[in-house]
Amino acid sequence: MAETSNEPGLKRSMGPIYLFAMAAATIIGPWLVMTNWWISLTGASIALAFVLVGLMCIPIGLVYGELTSMFPQVGGSYVYTEKAFGKEASYWTSWALMLSYTAVLAFQLMALMDIIRFLWWPEMTIEVMMILAAIVAFINYLLNTREVNIGAGVQFVLFLILAVVGFGYSLLFFTSPSFSTSNWEPFFQTGADGFLTATALMVTMFFGFEVIPQFAEESKYPLKKMWKIITAAILFAATFYGIICLAEAGMGPFAEIIETPMLGAQLALDNYGSWLMYLIALANVAALLTCLIGFWMGSSRLLMAMGRQGVLPRTFASLNKNGVPKTANLVILLVVMVLILMTGTKWLTSLFTLIAAGVGITYTFVVLAFFKLRKTDITVERPYKLHGGLPMGVLALICGLLISYFTFSYFSLDIWILFGIYYVLVAVIRVVLYVDNKSKVKMCVD
Repeated sequence: MAETSNEPGLKRSMGPIYLFAMAAATIIGPWLVMTNWWISLTGASIALAFVLVGLMCIPIGLVYGELTSMFPQVGGSYVYTEKAFGKEASYWTSWALMLSYTAVLAFQLMALMDIIRFLWWPEMTIEVMMILAAIVAFINYLLNTREVNIGAGVQFVLFLILAVVGFGYSLLFFTSPSFSTSNWEPFFQTGADGFLTATALMVTMFFGFEVIPQFAEESKYPLKKMWKIITAAILFAATFYGIICLAEAGMGPFAEIIETPMLGAQLALDNYGSWLMYLIALANVAALLTCLIGFWMGSSRLLMAMGRQGVLPRTFASLNKNGVPKTANLVILLVVMVLILMTGTKWLTSLFTLIAAGVGITYTFVVLAFFKLRKTDITVERPYKLHGGLPMGVLALICGLLISYFTFSYFSLDIWILFGIYYVLVAVIRVVLYVDNKSKVKMCVD
């Protein structure tokens, strides 16, 4: 449904399979460029870290399930915090989520260029990488101007590719003569501190399940069952990441594994030949593209919701002839292009570090909104009621606070500075919009 009767509505065209593929594929990141780093943090126990983070995300996902069934509107997290705490609070928390979305988009584009450089074009310059990333971003923008079922269909096919190849090559590694569980020892390579650090940092690898509420207005799936889609996507991600890490960590000594870039592809080349290396690369390209599609769609719908509520100019709520966000889609393209220009400096790395902070802030405020709405909006229909009730909500809040604490505790001074600069810009936007709205009201009164 639209927020008001005179707002144009989005088309209901997404079934459960597309929704699951959208959520799971948006969560799964380009593991090819990161597994050696993951394993370096704590050894084979990184698989356990993924399980723990996944379990922490499930209570939060269930909270999203209840809130989605209550308010099936585009905007997701923004809508819930706005209903509970008003436009002002929701404005500030939503920009934390937007920071995470856009930083992820820029990171995925440059990771794609890294894969291309590793496999085919080792002498590619940073300038060429930026140009190619910008071209891919523009293609993704065009895709998001079409009907939503087209993008969702592409997402589903790409998800099948990454899932089949990911599990398939892991099975080959497990049965390889080079594989040995002795390579997992010691299981906690860097001790308890290393394991806790790894667990905190892996929060960013589960970011994405909250995009499902963004599509509630476009879903044909029963609202009371949305929690199943969210939970299934989280469990899939934990299983997928864990199996791949165990498979790759068992293929060689720890010291060699962590020093091998593009770990899965290199192991495939050494043990099975180039055919598997290119297949793994294809699966990671699919993973990158699914993240691009999912987060791009989620970002545009978040801006659209803010436009509907009047905290951004009304044009952000506009739809094109295909019934998808118009202005919001274009703004996402412009923001991503700016972030691509920042590639080659430490700023993009810093932005990626901030993803976890945006996630922690968003999840914590959404759970707090759940408690507030349970108390104040008692007449609102709840097709799905949270399993475990308020105790499960308390567990979700604890998980959200833990995520926030661990991510902020790893902030360096330059990250704090960048975080502050970002919110200063957000404050400037808010002041400009406030002054503009007051002037319009005064003109109407006069």
